[in-house]
Amino acid sequence: MPKQAAPLGRTLIIANPQAQSGAGGAAAERLQRFLALYHHATDTFTLALTERPRHAIELARQATGYETVIALGGDGVIHEVACGLMQIAPSRRPALGVMPVGSGNDFARTLGIRPGEDNFARLLACEKSRLDVGRVRTVDASGTFRTEYFVQTFSCGLDAAIALDTQSLRRSISLSGAPLYLLSGWNVLTGAFRPFQLRVRFDDEPPQDLETYIFAIQLGPTYGSGFAICPDADPADGLLDICHTTGRAGRLTALTLLLRAKNAQHTGSRFIRLRRARHLEIELGADDYPIQADGERLQAARLEVDLLAHALTVLKPLPV
Repeated sequence: MPKQAAPLGRTLIIANPQAQSGAGGAAAERLQRFLALYHHATDTFTLALTERPRHAIELARQATGYETVIALGGDGVIHEVACGLMQIAPSRRPALGVMPVGSGNDFARTLGIRPGEDNFARLLACEKSRLDVGRVRTVDASGTFRTEYFVQTFSCGLDAAIALDTQSLRRSISLSGAPLYLLSGWNVLTGAFRPFQLRVRFDDEPPQDLETYIFAIQLGPTYGSGFAICPDADPADGLLDICHTTGRAGRLTALTLLLRAKNAQHTGSRFIRLRRARHLEIELGADDYPIQADGERLQAARLEVDLLAHALTVLKPLPV
């Protein structure tokens, strides 16, 4: 029998009004009207616009009376909404829906959702799927602890620097998606190019000392708007997929690997290591390394990354 679409129920739409060059707020209002008209229930769909960084975390954390929370925006607002939902007890945690109108949209790509308002109706034809979540517990140089979650990607090193650079570039140029990521990659690889010293323990294995340029931990296969850094990653398999470089690669090699990752052609390189784990402990050679989780900048001297299996219910489009 064909699968039945999951009802949205009482729904909170959390939107970044600055997404899509300032069009996110208007897109969110159109989504709210669309859902209300379809369901003939104007009081079932509530809209909340973010006003500052990390505001979506607060809004999602307070959404205990809703069955569904829809994140409208780019990977940043999706990340914040997921972090907020993860602070709700599992028995009361709403399902996460995604309406991508951002630049990268890698988590939406993992779910099989294309950006654009022509996908409004796809929210009415979704099933509820239990997906894995990554948890990052960081300790900075002062000993301050912090917990962050990610639904798509965590990285430290040059790929994290590139991801973070895209955020500042977006405010000054009109590029988006893969072209924006490639420009950021060029900026980083021709500028602050350096190796990073890490001590890493995978699960219960002995620690390894690595000199690496790229260190990515993935739930979904892509980062950077479609670069398939861990092409076989599955967000529901209960495992973290890891890709890191090893050996003394130079700028040209690092740039080549980045370009080849667009089509997952980097995996055969002697500089690339792919593996899986459920728990990692990472000690950083300094506390100023570029680190990001779903595009959110982190700072740490050491950190732990854990896989929380099937921790979040997500609306995933039914096959057409």
